[in-house]
Amino acid sequence: MRFEPGYLLGMAMQSIPEPRKIARELFALNLDRATLWQILILLMVIGAILGVGSSVLFPPAPELEGTIFAMPLIVAMAEASIAVITVFLIYWLGRSAGGTGRFEDGIVTVAWLNFVLLIVQTVVLVLSLFAPSLAALLWLFGGFTGFWILSHFIAELHGFASALRVFLTILLTSFIAVAILSIILAILGVGGAMTSGELGNV
Repeated sequence: MRFEPGYLLGMAMQSIPEPRKIARELFALNLDRATLWQILILLMVIGAILGVGSSVLFPPAPELEGTIFAMPLIVAMAEASIAVITVFLIYWLGRSAGGTGRFEDGIVTVAWLNFVLLIVQTVVLVLSLFAPSLAALLWLFGGFTGFWILSHFIAELHGFASALRVFLTILLTSFIAVAILSIILAILGVGGAMTSGELGNV
């Protein structure tokens, strides 16, 4: 497998019509756990940079000042937390449902999903400069695409025949991840910041 940008971009596009094929190719690389964590961290850092850039180009509305939506670095930390939590949940929940996937391939799944969404995020950022409506549609499409890719990657990872079963598991995983994230944000004091900002606008 080559790692040139053009080849990776082609694989990202192919992840939509043939997600399980791309999953098999990525899992077959058998990268070690330390390398995979480093790749995931790098992707999250790039995502954070894009998030900060977006907030500079498109400052949040005044009514959002003091809330989490006006704190791109906090949002980046939250997204990183969700990514790590998702890796463990993909492995644990898949195994508990009779799956046979490796933990390392759970990292591959989350890292590749973040890579694909980074491409979408970059295109959305560019389109937002001159075609905001099209950018909004692409962002919505990216969300659906993310669930599609994640469902099939997990199905391939754990040897499940049906991606629908995986999709339902993802919904459960999402609820758990949001609950855990809420606790993390409360510990970081973001909840207090949000409340202060909301009260200040009353």
